[in-house]
Amino acid sequence: MNLVIIGASGLAREVFDLAQVCYGHVRNFAVKGFLSDGPSQIEEMGYPKVLNTVAGYEIEEGDVFFCAIGNVTDRRKTSEIILSKGGEFINLIHPTAITSPSAKIGKGVAIKAFSSLASDVTIGDFVYLQSSVILGHDVKIDSYCQVNSFAFFAGHVHVEEMCTINAGAKLIQNLRVGKGATVGMGSVVLNKVKSGSTVFGMPAKMIL
Repeated sequence: MNLVIIGASGLAREVFDLAQVCYGHVRNFAVKGFLSDGPSQIEEMGYPKVLNTVAGYEIEEGDVFFCAIGNVTDRRKTSEIILSKGGEFINLIHPTAITSPSAKIGKGVAIKAFSSLASDVTIGDFVYLQSSVILGHDVKIDSYCQVNSFAFFAGHVHVEEMCTINAGAKLIQNLRVGKGATVGMGSVVLNKVKSGSTVFGMPAKMIL
């Protein structure tokens, strides 16, 4: 198994570290390198090399992929390029994460250290959960979402696709966050969040 990481910035370095923890004990596992459409100094920092651009890379036997791009729009665009070439995406789940046996998890998902997924949680494809994210029972996070550290979701919260939930946000039960919305750092969300909007504050109010 040769992991190719899409992206070559700070999040890509985090994914490199996560991969070592998840698969470092498997003899046939290695991080092959990174794909980047822009300049990167990641090799000079001691990491594996940039192999090619996303569109320019030719998939080889044994390749698997993970998309390490924080911007959800760019994550979707680059992942779809590799999917169109027949690329296979894997999940990276830290050993300290707690996932209920009833949780349903898509492909290309990261779940970092000390996160917790309660009963009947559903995670879509290409979702990135940073460390110490807490998802209560029946929470649903749709595809291509970014959820940052210490975010808390009470039961039956539904986050639609392409959303960004920033660090320390708290969402009460039965809320819906509309497609493409952003919840600001440390916000306490008490009401439905409209699609494409940005909310911030305690309680959270729409600012964009």
